[in-house]
Amino acid sequence: MHVLEHTSIMHVLEHTSIMHVLEQFLQGLHHCPVWFTSLPANAFIHHNMTKLSRIYPAGSRTASSNYNPVPLWNAGCQIVALNFQTPSKEMDLNQGRFRSNGLSGYVLKPDFQRYAGSEFNPVTPTNGPWIKHKTFHVMVISAQQLPKLNKDKPKSIVDPLVKVEIYGVAADTSSQETYSIENNGFNPMWNETFQFDIQVPELALVRFLVEDYDSTSQNDLIGQYCLPLTSLQNGYRQVPLLNKRGDVIPSAGLFVHLMLLDAK
Repeated sequence: MHVLEHTSIMHVLEHTSIMHVLEQFLQGLHHCPVWFTSLPANAFIHHNMTKLSRIYPAGSRTASSNYNPVPLWNAGCQIVALNFQTPSKEMDLNQGRFRSNGLSGYVLKPDFQRYAGSEFNPVTPTNGPWIKHKTFHVMVISAQQLPKLNKDKPKSIVDPLVKVEIYGVAADTSSQETYSIENNGFNPMWNETFQFDIQVPELALVRFLVEDYDSTSQNDLIGQYCLPLTSLQNGYRQVPLLNKRGDVIPSAGLFVHLMLLDAK
């Protein structure tokens, strides 16, 4: 079954009722990225338990931009295609989603997206086995060897800040950031602590983002790293940084302390 992003069903489905549900789902996706209605999302999850869904960018994306793949993964879609030629946050999330399982390109969906009796709904997750309430503590300590972005100006030095972003079900999606440090790409230190409340950790992604602060325009990307929340290990960690095309930035890194704990 193929679905063209933000349009109608492309192929005739087996059951008219499923076709109606998917049309509702796509309309919700068009108007609200995290789904305006709840029924189609759960019905789509059950559809994806026995059938394959392939989503791909609409032809109207003439600039090869990308859509947010997270709501579609949350709905159990198996093949969520993106414009790989376009560096973007969405590509960072895609790289992070498949970082587990040895970068094989295959990730097993959680049980609640696979068993027939599941009542999981990613829009309004009610009590069920998918709710595993966690508290995620992040201490952003420092960064090292951040590259200069404007190499045409030898004296140009970055003003770095760090953002920690959570992507998953709507209730878990959030972001927090440090203050910026002026003219220090060598060893900036923040020692700032953040806390995130996570309800569905098996669908959550963590993205560490380092930007060059600019008071007059949009911040510039210095480096980022994304991975599943369940792949994190507690303790002091050195996070490698990737450039906008997903390649490792030599010597650059982010030093953090992480604690993923059961919520009290």
